[in-house]
Amino acid sequence: MWILVFAGLLHSEIVRALLAVGCTGLMIFQWLIYRKTDRGTQLLFLSLVVTALGLSSVWLGLNVVRFYTYDPESPQTWAWHMLIAHVQEIIEWTVVALVSVVFLWGLLLVARWLNRRFFAAS
Repeated sequence: MWILVFAGLLHSEIVRALLAVGCTGLMIFQWLIYRKTDRGTQLLFLSLVVTALGLSSVWLGLNVVRFYTYDPESPQTWAWHMLIAHVQEIIEWTVVALVSVVFLWGLLLVARWLNRRFFAAS
């Protein structure tokens, strides 16, 4: 996640693209590891976290493509630019939804843990 934040601060589109591809690969690798070690709802929860981070990497990669397709003089290139912008908007809302679900799910897990600790102590 910190790599993505760092990549967003850079001014080199090539480095951003490389970091986006690297982060996407790391997220896929991380999910494969989770798939081997976790099952059921734990795997689903971790999959949502990895998906949100993976989609953030994809968004950053598309931002690089969007940078290089900015040419309002060429209608065909501009059409690609606008399509990428639309896809990025869909990804943004998907990430917001995933982060909201993960946050609420995490709060529920913490509340259940606190409940068990409280009733186990009494």
